[in-house]
Amino acid sequence: MSTTTRILLILAILVLYFLGLLKFCSRQICEACGTNGVAAAVTPSTADSLSQYPIQFKFGDMNPTKGPGFDSLLAAVMAGNNNSSILEIIGLFYEGEAAPAGFETMGLARATAIRDAFFKNIPEERIRLRGRLLNTAPPTDKNAWLAASEFKWLQKEEVIPETVEEVADGAIIRFPVNSTEKDYDPKVDAYLEKLAKRVAKTEERVELTGHTDNDGEADYNLKLGASRARQIRDLLVKLGVKADLISTASKGETLPVAPNTTDENRHNNRRVEVRLIKK
Repeated sequence: MSTTTRILLILAILVLYFLGLLKFCSRQICEACGTNGVAAAVTPSTADSLSQYPIQFKFGDMNPTKGPGFDSLLAAVMAGNNNSSILEIIGLFYEGEAAPAGFETMGLARATAIRDAFFKNIPEERIRLRGRLLNTAPPTDKNAWLAASEFKWLQKEEVIPETVEEVADGAIIRFPVNSTEKDYDPKVDAYLEKLAKRVAKTEERVELTGHTDNDGEADYNLKLGASRARQIRDLLVKLGVKADLISTASKGETLPVAPNTTDENRHNNRRVEVRLIKK
């Protein structure tokens, strides 16, 4: 075998060796990262304290922190601004998060802090602040980041609160002043009928919590909230929901979703919150 042939044979063997090594290493990388070479998602069990959000909070803290995707979120929100619409900032909070000094709830405190930190370019009269109590349990890891805000652009005619507002795993049903009768609206009746049909199939538990504005004495409002919750319970029972699937409670005036400074805000606070709990 000539020297040239021997050199070519050695080169061919080396090429085959490196091709095999490259294929093996590529397979190991893909198995670690996912079939497309993109890092696989962190499983929920390890992501609870690692997950971050464009606007994020710590449990029990009203101060927002910028997270990944903040600029994109801000641009998306501002894209809905037509210089006449109303920006609704909703601060979310868990039961057990104490209201900071000067605020009725942690949710309202968070909404205010978001406005002051990120939306100074929008006149205050074009911003509506709301808080909303989350129906889910708080995270077990109190150092986890929370995604505790929502944004909506409203036209001026939409600023009047809807009589029924569906939210994740429930709804909010609003009431006239000093009344245990829900606002008359076919939408409320339609929602209750839909809810009754759903519960008949799923047998989810229904938690009804009554709330009031701050007109009147606190004891009276606690009883008024309870009466409102019972009124919705009785309507659901008439629609065929088993009474033992429904529980009622009252928070009275203690958990407003908006400051009791305008008729519109007080209407927002006179409500029954519906929470559905799976079996």
